[in-house]
Parts: sequence; structure tokens; C-alpha cells
Amino acid sequence: MCANVLVAAAIVLAPSTLNNPYLDRETIVLGLLLCLQTHAALILERRRRDPMMVLLAAEMIFYYALRIFTLTLYPFSFVFGRYPYAPADTNHALTFILIANILMYAGLYLAGTPQRAAVDASGWRAVLPSRVAFLIALAIGVSYFSESHSPGEVPPRILGFLELFVSANVIILMGLAYYFLFRRSLSHTFTVVLGVLIVFDMFVHTLAGSRSAIVTFIQDLVLIGLAMFGCVRLPRRYVVMGVLSIPLVAALLILTFVVSTYNRSNRQLGASFDFGGAVAMGANAGGDQTLKDSLDLTLPLIFARTGFLDYSAEVMAHRAQYRSVINLPVYGESVVDNILTPGFDVYDMPKVANALQYVYMEWGTPSKMNVPENYQSDQLGIYGEYYALFGVAGLPLIFIAAYMFKRLYVRMTSVTPYFLVVKRVVILYLFLEVVRSFGIDWVLAEAVPIVAAIYLYSYFFRSKPIAPTAAARRIAAVAAGT
Repeated sequence: MCANVLVAAAIVLAPSTLNNPYLDRETIVLGLLLCLQTHAALILERRRRDPMMVLLAAEMIFYYALRIFTLTLYPFSFVFGRYPYAPADTNHALTFILIANILMYAGLYLAGTPQRAAVDASGWRAVLPSRVAFLIALAIGVSYFSESHSPGEVPPRILGFLELFVSANVIILMGLAYYFLFRRSLSHTFTVVLGVLIVFDMFVHTLAGSRSAIVTFIQDLVLIGLAMFGCVRLPRRYVVMGVLSIPLVAALLILTFVVSTYNRSNRQLGASFDFGGAVAMGANAGGDQTLKDSLDLTLPLIFARTGFLDYSAEVMAHRAQYRSVINLPVYGESVVDNILTPGFDVYDMPKVANALQYVYMEWGTPSKMNVPENYQSDQLGIYGEYYALFGVAGLPLIFIAAYMFKRLYVRMTSVTPYFLVVKRVVILYLFLEVVRSFGIDWVLAEAVPIVAAIYLYSYFFRSKPIAPTAAARRIAAVAAGT
């Protein structure tokens, strides 16, 4: 709520929108209405805890409302230059988003809440956590090996299929849930090993070109906290430490963005991933530029990348141009080629997020075989995707999607506390992926391995009830009258 107020204040105090190619005064008013709507939702959530409301509100604050302010600072966008675009397009998108949010919040509210928001694991303990550490190390190794081919080189099909089910991101998420749920029964050694593996994974993936390693880790912590407790609660001293460390974290995020972007650009020129070479390239990322010049060059790129508003608004504004790709038959072909037929293709159809570039670049018919040579994944967002598919008729479908996700979350059960937490985490994660949508087909392709992982790796994430002491058994017997 404090962040939302700060963003609203920033929008009010933002530089003039006069001559801004993407915003006008109406945009500022709609941005403030979005902040007001988010604040009302958070007030409601305080009275009736709802993890999905928290996630949706956070998306609105940091990726939509804040984007209005950053566009006044730097009128730059990766996507607005593809076709003619005007402030009226932004205003149209924000109006649709405001209405869609009302329906989404309503769907989440009407679906109810779990009987028990928090998961109690006090009577359980971890079993052989060394298996968890081994699995995480294996997943990082597989992910690291998969980066060893050149950008234009197609990895073997069997490797791609293996990566699908040995995803470091998924297994680390499961490992973090395991740690926080059973932290009292886990050794200090396991804590250190887990921390080292996670830091190494973020380091390697940043050098390999991933710009979201730190953000993903923070997101994982939030998802686990919501799944375990129904809300994120921290001791006051941690909150103070977190606020004081914001400048350091911001600097670190900017640094990792620069390093990963620099390394990614070099790899796209044809260089294969080399650990030592990636470190050297990262060290040269800053060059001889002054701090101000570096920020003026870097911040517009960061703001554009985190401006989810841009992607949704652009797709909505050019629904007619994207109709050849964003339609149900294409989604069906993509699901067949990218999910149902591993190892071969029937239609040669890439995922919709990879196919959009064939439209705005005017490359002709999308081809999955050509995607590795010109890889680009475009975000649609739930608003852009549903509007492109169904127009205004997509609004009730957004309500249904929110209701179904929350209803599934409410009805989720498990015989062990760990698997209840993991199932909740997976539902929250997929809900977030739908809101940030790279396409329904993309979400389904992510859902299959992450749901399968819950059961495939149950052997590694084992737990069992703590055996009661003799005194506890006597107390229980007296209480039972035997």
C-alpha cells in the first residue's frame, strides 16, 4: 500500500505529458484511477486475506502504474514503434484494464478462501535433505549445459525434452519451499549448501544472458510466503533492513541487467556460451561511460522491459494486424507442436509469443524451424491476449479465469504439509504467468512440467511426522480418557 501511494504521488508529480508520443493528461487520470483501484483492493484484502489479490495488486503497481510514470521520464518503448501508436491507444488499454481488474478482483473474492490460510508443519520434519541438494545441483548442471550451444544452433531434441522436466527454476522453487517449511529440522550445512547453489544459479544465468535471476528469486520467496501463511509477514527489523537496502538492491538489479544484456548481445553475434568469456564480457560491460551517461542509456531499457503495460496496450491497439497469429486455430497448432508431440512437429508452428515477430517484421508465415535463428518472445499479457482473441467479450472470460484459479487454490488438499504448500505455490505461479501471459500455449507448456515435477520428484522432497515422546503419548492418552 505504501508503494502504491508512492507510485500515485510520482504520477501526480511526473513531468508534463505535452508532446509525449504515448501519454496525455487523460492517461495521468487513468493511471491515478488504477492506483485508487489497487488501493481499494488491498484494503479489502487486509480484511479477507487473498494471495492472488496481493499478486495482482503488485503487478498493477510495479509493471503498469509505475510504467506510466517512467514513460514521462523516458518516452521509449520496445514495442510502440512497430506500428503507428498514439496516447489514445494507451488510454483505451487502461480503460479496458480497469474494467477487467474489477471482474478479476470480483472473481477472486467470490471464489472464497481456504479453510486454513496457513500451513502447519510443526509436527513434521524433513527426511534426507541431501537428496534435495543433489537434485538442485543436477538441475543447475542440466540448465548450464543447455547454454553451451551457439544461439543459432538447435540443441538435440532429447536435450530439449530433458530440460523441460529438469528445470532449475522449478526445482529451486520446490527446494526453497522445502527449506522454509522444515527449516527447524534442517541442518546449518544444508542451509549453506542451498544458499551456495542458489547464488551460483543466479550468477551463471545472469552471465548467460538472463536478466531476471534476482527478480525471480524474490518472486519465489513471495510465492512461498503466500502459500505457507496466506500473506507475507516479516519481523519489523527485517522490514527496516529491507527498506534500507533498497538502493543497494536497485544498483544490483541495474548491474545485472547491464551485464546480462551485454553478454546476451555478444552471444547473439554467434559466440557460444563460455563461463570465463562471459565473466570477461561482463567486466567490460560498463566501458568508459560516466555514471550519468550509463543511467541515461540503461534506465530506458530497464523501464521498457518491465513495462508490461506496453505489451498489452500495443497488442490491443493492433488487434487487426495480429489476427493472423492470435487466433484459436493457431493456438491449437502450437499446442500440438510444442506440447503434445515432443520430438517432432506436425504444423511447424512456434508458440504465439515467438510468432508475433513474423507479423510486425513482415516475415511471412511463422515457422518453428526458423525460431532459433531469430529468437524473440513477445509478451501479450492477459489483457492484450484476451482482447486480441475475443474483443470486449474477453472480459467475462477474464472473470472466469480468476474465479477458476482461486477456486482451485481454495479446494487444494494434500496428506502432507509440504505437498500442500508446493501445490499452492504452483497454482500461484501459474496464475501469475496467466496475468503476465506470453500466450495460452506458453502457459500450458510451462504448466505440464511444473505440475509433473510435483509427482516426479516426490522421492527427493520427503518428510514424515515427528514421533511423539513418551510424555506426549501419556498426555494424549489422559486427554482421550484411556
